[in-house]
Amino acid sequence: MASEMTSGDIFTPEQLLYHAKVYAGPGAGKTHFLVENVKNIIANNPQIVQSRARKVLCVTYTNAAVDEIKRRLDKFTDHVEVYTIHGFIIKHIIQPFQQDLRDIIKSDFGITMESKGVISSQIEGVGILHGVDKEEIYDFVRRTNPVEFENDEFEYSKKSMGDIEVNCKSFVKSISNGTDRKIELIAPRKIDERHVKSIKKYVWSVVKKLTHNEILYFGYRILESNPTAAYSIRVKFPFMFVDEFQDTNPLQTLIVKLIGQKSTIIGIVGDVAQSIYSFQGARPTDFKNFSIEGDRELKEYVINGNRRSTENIVNFCNFLRQSDDEVLQLSQRPYSTAGEKEQAEAKKIHFLIGNSQIVYNTIQNILNDGGVVLTRAWAAAFDYIQGIDESQARQLKSIYNSYYNSPIQLRDEIAEHNNVTWVRAFRFIFSLWESYLNGSFIDVLGALKLYTAIDARKFTPQLIFQIRKLSYNVFGGVDEQSYACKIIENFNAEIEKAEFSILRDEIFAPQFSIPVFDSFDSEKLITAVSNLFWGTAYRLFTEVFSESSKYMTVHQAKGLEWDKVVVSVTPNRFDKIVIEDIYSNPRLIGESPADEFTRMYYVACSRAREDLYIHLPDISIVDKLDESLHTFAEKTGSGIEYEIIQ
Repeated sequence: MASEMTSGDIFTPEQLLYHAKVYAGPGAGKTHFLVENVKNIIANNPQIVQSRARKVLCVTYTNAAVDEIKRRLDKFTDHVEVYTIHGFIIKHIIQPFQQDLRDIIKSDFGITMESKGVISSQIEGVGILHGVDKEEIYDFVRRTNPVEFENDEFEYSKKSMGDIEVNCKSFVKSISNGTDRKIELIAPRKIDERHVKSIKKYVWSVVKKLTHNEILYFGYRILESNPTAAYSIRVKFPFMFVDEFQDTNPLQTLIVKLIGQKSTIIGIVGDVAQSIYSFQGARPTDFKNFSIEGDRELKEYVINGNRRSTENIVNFCNFLRQSDDEVLQLSQRPYSTAGEKEQAEAKKIHFLIGNSQIVYNTIQNILNDGGVVLTRAWAAAFDYIQGIDESQARQLKSIYNSYYNSPIQLRDEIAEHNNVTWVRAFRFIFSLWESYLNGSFIDVLGALKLYTAIDARKFTPQLIFQIRKLSYNVFGGVDEQSYACKIIENFNAEIEKAEFSILRDEIFAPQFSIPVFDSFDSEKLITAVSNLFWGTAYRLFTEVFSESSKYMTVHQAKGLEWDKVVVSVTPNRFDKIVIEDIYSNPRLIGESPADEFTRMYYVACSRAREDLYIHLPDISIVDKLDESLHTFAEKTGSGIEYEIIQ
């Protein structure tokens, strides 16, 4: 049975002799708890106080979380190192033990590294073969296999060649099953298996990059095969804390366990009900069943408080996670005045039933008042954006479906890194258009930086005049129903004209044009993107793909919170669940698609501080909803006040 704690509690010296697992739900103050305990160790623990070299290690899931923990640690940062798991492995395992890495590459895959230089990580958000001419890769494969491959024809894309990597999934599975280790490279079907090893040799030997999965694989292999590497980590970091452990995949878990087998004390913090990254290998049972071999015991703790949401929202979230017997949250939301508390706690859960105009007007009012809509997938936002007709919505959904089974992580690639060709092209043309409308030279620079390094000092009055003239030619006749791709084609035609030669020579390459599609883009995607109206595409980028978007997927929203939240999370056929099941029998601890969908639903609802709106398109669910919430209230004594809007 886990011992109960609060987010303000500090581990005693006796408790710090053991490994720790801390269960904590949304709004419990997990990060606050972690930071305050790290500060306490830095200030008072002899292992840190008496040594300048030893530090506390903090590992968290995202770069944003790394920055937030560093900010909260403030003056204590000299005695702590904060990383994502990949950043930690690169810094402390891969880079210092390059020879071990090369030896493992040779022993595990039969590839001899022929060049020196540091092998490091793939740049986040950029393809591993970014900036490499694919013909150079083809030539490398032929040169290194002059007899076998000299007459082979190659038609592989850089993306497919970059997708070749170590099969971490089969490796971990073989360890878990206690069978002979399965060490192999995995590649897209389009890659001839005879070429796989040679292409990978190019990536490792010439490009000198590891994929994110390979960082984990080689990090684990170095630690387990080189006692010096493991010893150096344990000596430097007597304490290691891992935040958001429910998002940790099995190979990451093995690395943490390996470090904690001897002197390093491990503390993990997480919530099984928020495990929604199965597509990256994360499993709720890895947190629930976590243990470490060795003499040191692991103690379990639970933080049941919720400082984010009103009592009504907390009770509803407890209803959704009732199959979890570890955490039962209680609202501890702080208020400045009694009046503020009375006003907030009087708010009901709002169920928006059906698709009436009243429902949609309610949602628009919420958005206008600073709220957000959370969806299962970003395509669902198209149902709420004003000004998009049915035919255009179909094109948008066709674009989404083109990526549905793609390895591209749309949030990262589209919303953050501009690493999709048509997305970059659209961002360019929209930025140029905005500068045309408002006369902002800053928007021009932002557009140009998507394709070329720009020195603002190069812009003479003559060049600025040419940009304005070019913009007028491109955008003078644009309206809502102009085709966005045609506008880009118009730009490419204009920039080739003699009157813009100075602009082309000074700022762009002589043969510069804005590409829209890649060779591996499907006909379905090309057709759908080409059919987007200017107004539709602009709304897509400003309302869905922007940093200030009021529409987010649940995965995007993880770790965030708002006063007003609309949950529009509906399952698809792969989730193997219907909405009625969530309310009649909410299960979220298992590893089935249905369990994970319920966890996703739970995460979405738990983002709300004061006003939670749940959109349920099917009117028939109302009776089941009433029955289930009433039964839960009778069983637990936790009443849930709600209203139906339809």
